[in-house]
Amino acid sequence: MRRLVLVRHSKASHDAVTDLERPLTSKGAALAGLLAKELRKRLETTDLLLVSPAARARETARPLRDRLEPADTLVREEIYNLGPNGILRVLAEEGGEASTVVVVGHEPTISVLAHILHDTDDDLASQISFGVPTATAVIIDVPGSWAELEPRSARIREIFTARKRD
Repeated sequence: MRRLVLVRHSKASHDAVTDLERPLTSKGAALAGLLAKELRKRLETTDLLLVSPAARARETARPLRDRLEPADTLVREEIYNLGPNGILRVLAEEGGEASTVVVVGHEPTISVLAHILHDTDDDLASQISFGVPTATAVIIDVPGSWAELEPRSARIREIFTARKRD
């Protein structure tokens, strides 16, 4: 069984010249660290980290890379530009024999892809259909190869959002 983790980037600033340049806020950086800590508890190993080129995604990926210690990290434009099909394409091209892949991307792509892949209409499907907040991870069990990943061929195991405790 392979594992796909779809991560929506953490809280970003709107103060940037272009959308690609939007950085994380200080709260977003803290939440990215909490998300990485929580994912470390849930994942035994991480083979590949795939990241959107947007600043907010790359900044969210830093603590993930530090905590999860993936064998490889790749920044791919398709994650930013081509929606769910772009992520599926990158997984088919780069996934290889990886057992666990973490993808850091954007809404609505993260929730749409998770919803498309999920193999049943249940509470998780309903929850994901409304989108996911920033600093959220969707952990999906994938029974086949990355190249075989298609609609309704996987199962959402868990959805969780990093939250600061006051």
